[in-house]
Amino acid sequence: MIVACAILFSIFHIHAQTIFQYNILADVELSKGGEKSHFYYNEIDQDNIDWRLGMSQLNVLGKLSPNNNLSFNFRLTLERENGQKLKKLSTPQLNLQWLSNRRKVGITVGQFVNPFGSFNEKQLSTDRNFVGLPLMYSYYVNISPNIGFLPAMGDVTKVPVDEMVQWGSSGLYYGGYTAGAMLSWNVKPGKVNWKLALVNGASNKIKRFTEPLNLGFISKLKLRPTYYWEQGLSISHGSFMQESEVSDQLESLGKYTQTIIGTDFKLGKGFFEVSGELIGAFYKVPQFNDEVNSFEGDPNNEPLNVSSYSAYLDVKYEIPTIQGSYVAVRFDYLGFGNLEGSNSQNWDNNVTRQSLAIGYHITRNILARIAVSTQQVDDKPWNKKQGTFRFVLTAHY
Repeated sequence: MIVACAILFSIFHIHAQTIFQYNILADVELSKGGEKSHFYYNEIDQDNIDWRLGMSQLNVLGKLSPNNNLSFNFRLTLERENGQKLKKLSTPQLNLQWLSNRRKVGITVGQFVNPFGSFNEKQLSTDRNFVGLPLMYSYYVNISPNIGFLPAMGDVTKVPVDEMVQWGSSGLYYGGYTAGAMLSWNVKPGKVNWKLALVNGASNKIKRFTEPLNLGFISKLKLRPTYYWEQGLSISHGSFMQESEVSDQLESLGKYTQTIIGTDFKLGKGFFEVSGELIGAFYKVPQFNDEVNSFEGDPNNEPLNVSSYSAYLDVKYEIPTIQGSYVAVRFDYLGFGNLEGSNSQNWDNNVTRQSLAIGYHITRNILARIAVSTQQVDDKPWNKKQGTFRFVLTAHY
């Protein structure tokens, strides 16, 4: 990858009209979490629930353009690993993009933002009204790419696989990036846009390149009926299971899939903005038995069918008397369907979260945000003990 980037840089560098643009963003965060906080449930590490101050993320974004049609885009990120130490270095975005002369058609190859929904577009702190992510993007459910479905995974049933305790996965990967190739078509500029991407698996995948190679597709249709109303329709489908010390018991990992369907909207008029998403997720997964360290079911390991549904609503008000300031509230819900063969037992515990955020642009390059949240989880001993307080200063250039 480094060699490829060097070659591309050399090609662009020798072109007389090459334009290089870059941005830098740094987040410094003061946080406190409830006594039962955990990164996999509310983004606060269980060993750092007391008052904590430090840099949480640093980003360098760049764009090299040899002409009006071609560009090479990258993002270098240093962040806390699982909410712990600031040591995770990655390149979540690394792609080559071509746009037609009139910007009606675009082709992107490499690592790019997952086009599903609307929240994935808000990759940086300056794009977000809140500090935390919606539940669908951050709350880890009882499905792991290494072992499939297991009740009470992580907090009660601890299964180490490849020396890592399994905590499952979020419905949508919180990083918001995927890898593959994407076609973008402005059917009617400013009114109708359609994106179709062939990618390396389902949208809940954390690791981009795994064994076996996962495959998937993502499609989004974005409509703007009026100047104050945007509406999106999205679908994603792909496989997500990966090889591990136990998954080799399964005959075919490719038949275990996630399908998600969603709609997103934004209404804005005057000082008010209302936005949100409604998402349904449908899984075909193997069922793991931790007592025998094997999978349940017939010899062919027929998939277990489970589903979840999520919705959040954001209401934002810009304070007219204090330019650059706003207050926002979020109502967030993540629910789970019944297990196959059961009319009462859900395959995970329903979650409700309420959040309040206040933001203010101190200067053009410094954004301050304060956010508090409460969280309720059905039938869990740590219900109502995962509240958060987060204050973030974002410096950006």
